Amino acid sequence: MMKLKYLKRYPNVFSYETKKGTKFGYRLTYYDAIHHRHEKQKRGYDSADYAYRKQLQAKLDVADQETDLFKSENVTVRQWATSFLKANKINWKPSTLQTFKTNLTQYILPALGDLKLSQLSKSKYQILMINPMVERGYKRWTIKGAHSALMTMLNSAVDEGLLNRNKLSRTPIPDTGKTKKRIMSQDELKQFNAQLEHEPLTTQLIMYTLEQTGMREGELMGLRWEDIDLDQQKIHIRHTRDDQGLRTPKTPQSTRIVSISETLVNLYRQYALEQKKRHFRRGDKVTAKTFVLTSKYLNPLVNTAVSLRLRNTLKRAGLGYLVGHFTAHTFRHMYASYLLNSGVEVSEVSAALGHSSPQMTLSIYTEKTPMKKDNLADKFNDLW
Repeated sequence: MMKLKYLKRYPNVFSYETKKGTKFGYRLTYYDAIHHRHEKQKRGYDSADYAYRKQLQAKLDVADQETDLFKSENVTVRQWATSFLKANKINWKPSTLQTFKTNLTQYILPALGDLKLSQLSKSKYQILMINPMVERGYKRWTIKGAHSALMTMLNSAVDEGLLNRNKLSRTPIPDTGKTKKRIMSQDELKQFNAQLEHEPLTTQLIMYTLEQTGMREGELMGLRWEDIDLDQQKIHIRHTRDDQGLRTPKTPQSTRIVSISETLVNLYRQYALEQKKRHFRRGDKVTAKTFVLTSKYLNPLVNTAVSLRLRNTLKRAGLGYLVGHFTAHTFRHMYASYLLNSGVEVSEVSAALGHSSPQMTLSIYTEKTPMKKDNLADKFNDLW
């Protein structure tokens, strides 16, 4: 194999020996505007000086070619998406970045990734991405989310000069309908709670906490044992947790203290004892920083586990028709609606929910309680 000897005097220039004597060449490595690595190499020059001049000329050629490539019709959706993501990820919040990545990997790239930006048209877009999403049963908000991510990316391509205009703007998004959410009636809630008594302890703790406190799912997932005061029957909500990790709650008002019932206190005591036993068997112990909700492997429980447990409990309770209509967040609506409907002061409910004002609570929870003939808004008027 020919041995190359790089020269200190000339960057990227090397010499090598041949039967005809010493020859020179250069090797130039560079990245184009869409972050692809390239290498340009030439050999056979009689002098190092000439090889160096050729290398300088190659650099100028690369600069011209890079501009041409970046603004040519050869850039694909996938290539531009990679560049766009690298350029913007440091400026986005973790949740925004994750949402964009999800839309990109699940919807946009599988359908359009190999198309050139210049080839995009409304008809192709609808045939390759929009229509298949509708056929697979995606709801309108999911399709709109993917569409919005693509629009952001294409508008940036226009700004960068890759496209003259965004041909996909104003593409109509079909109304595929949406699953209407609703809270449980009193009879349904009794039926659900009766089934809960036969569910695993972790499931009971999750559902009863959401049901009796109105806390957000992320706030529940973020609870650590230092947040639980069983003697005072209080829970301190200081964090929220999801697949982006642990962070401060949604708003300053979301940092709050909620009361829990004696029944729920006893459930937490029972659960704490079981968790300590599992940790002991593994050779460690529960600390103040340990997350309350953990899997059987003692890892922090993931959010999808809550949805799965709720779905299965609804089905086993004979309430399968509520799957999709009643979610973990709907517990929050039910908590507020029943309290307000029973005459509890709006200010108390607002503080328990972590809202910035009673007016916000009223604007969100003026919904009709199942099996009731009167609307909650009428009762709210009587409170003021």
